[in-house]
Amino acid sequence: MKNYVITGSIGHISKPIAENLIKAGKNVTIITSDANKIKQIEALGAKALTGSLEDAEFVKDAFKKADVVYTMIPPLMNTSDLRGSQLKIATNYAASIRVNKIPYVVTLSSIGAHLGNGCGPVDSLAAYEKMLNKIPALNVKHLRPSYFFYNLFNQIDLIKNMGIAGGNFGNSDAKLPLVHTNDIAATAIDELLHLNFNGSSFRYIVSDFRTTEEIVQVLGKAIGKDFSWVEFTDEQQKEGLLNAGLSASHADAFTEMGIAVRTGKMFEDLYNHQPSLSPTKLENFANEFTLAYNS
Repeated sequence: MKNYVITGSIGHISKPIAENLIKAGKNVTIITSDANKIKQIEALGAKALTGSLEDAEFVKDAFKKADVVYTMIPPLMNTSDLRGSQLKIATNYAASIRVNKIPYVVTLSSIGAHLGNGCGPVDSLAAYEKMLNKIPALNVKHLRPSYFFYNLFNQIDLIKNMGIAGGNFGNSDAKLPLVHTNDIAATAIDELLHLNFNGSSFRYIVSDFRTTEEIVQVLGKAIGKDFSWVEFTDEQQKEGLLNAGLSASHADAFTEMGIAVRTGKMFEDLYNHQPSLSPTKLENFANEFTLAYNS
């Protein structure tokens, strides 16, 4: 029986990971920053550890006696220094994995992590991949999911208030690689249960490929509303993010990521590997989008 430590509390990906590991008879500890989640975690059959991922000593202690660790860097929407906060957590993870001599790690990285720079928030995930790749004797699998379907929820206010969707990319024949969190979780579970990876490797996860025109058509049909995708300038994108209450560090990072999407740089390495598609398609997600739109 192996001891697993899961970060990400009981979010869309971490919860099904924990549930399946527990079902398989593994000892599971879940790290959360929210003490209100303790009872829910314990109800799953896992042990809860409450603390901050930016606390190096807490993370080091949390990883003690672990055979396998699943790590993810949270969205960190409340920081005014996105990259600094991301790298702090990445450094704490890497140091704790090294000092505790963890043999197996599965990380939630991202498409675009092959770049290392010019991809906004993904740049810190690329840096984290490199940190782990340098740890002797570590077997690590970096999961690189594509553009989350759930990111499209951010379009709801724009659709309701202006009758459009948009970003500083789109309006081309290029297909956006999309992924559902259920498919990410399924891939992570596969890797965590089988542990059949050695050294450092990565795995892309894609559920569907769609143009922005196809996205608005499918989602528009689902909610019964016609709307178009508008490609914003980078300045408009940043201004919109700032007006939505994001910090300057977030607005700069997500605008930069949009440029990487628009130019195709974010997806270049994905196309070199051609992963098999996961099950969830845009039409499946449209049901969830409709519920969120109407809520």
